[in-house]
Amino acid sequence: MSTPDVPDLLRRWRARRSLSDVPGQGAEGDGPITQTVMAAQLGVSERHYRRLESGQRPMSSDTIACIGSLLGLHPDEMRALYQWSGRPVPPLLSPAAPELPADLLEHIDRLPVGALCEAPDFTILAYNARAARNWPWCTRAGANIMTDLLLPGEGRDQCAQWEEHWAPPLLAQLRQASLSDGNTGLRAIVDQVCMDPDVRELWLRTAEVRRHAYGTVRPMYLPGWTPRPAWISVMGWQPLHLPGVKVVTGDPARSSREPKLPAGLRGGGLGRS
Repeated sequence: MSTPDVPDLLRRWRARRSLSDVPGQGAEGDGPITQTVMAAQLGVSERHYRRLESGQRPMSSDTIACIGSLLGLHPDEMRALYQWSGRPVPPLLSPAAPELPADLLEHIDRLPVGALCEAPDFTILAYNARAARNWPWCTRAGANIMTDLLLPGEGRDQCAQWEEHWAPPLLAQLRQASLSDGNTGLRAIVDQVCMDPDVRELWLRTAEVRRHAYGTVRPMYLPGWTPRPAWISVMGWQPLHLPGVKVVTGDPARSSREPKLPAGLRGGGLGRS
């Protein structure tokens, strides 16, 4: 059996999508989406659309984005369509607030440490009970890793030795993300956090660019621990099926990599009980 090419896949992607999924088409029935429907939705002639789908005419990036939206394509399918069309693949194919699958939510609920899911723009999408207890600010509607930990407030107040251990890796992540083409929302976050003079000074003074400071050990004030901070290892994980989403955990720093603390601060890491 031969491997299907992209025009064949496009036909299959249309066939698995129902007319009821397309705005304004629900009254036409519940059959598959035809080339006629696609042409009407894209504002082109049916002949023009047939040439697009067959590869006889190149697709623009805007056309690919519209087709992906109409057909409800998965990010991996979108990536294949961009590559087939010879267009640059956008750095963030996942929506700003993707729908998280139930098995991922169940997984973070079972983790014995604080865990949360963040969107490509660093908005918090979900968190487990331990995260809600350790980091109360993450439960607020619209909570965002960057704005909550960089700007003055409850989140930043939890970050012990903020200027040394927290702000630099966060700004390195934000710089990496904001350098990607088309991420206007991320550039808006840069503008927002840089309104704070302390953040702006660090932004202008540092130059590190990193996707995630995986495994860095940082001190944080946690409920029941103040005035002594707990040392946690901040880990970042990326589900293969949701490339724009990250799962971030705060693990107890109990290994040999835990920093040597002054005598007055020695003690255990973040407890799991």
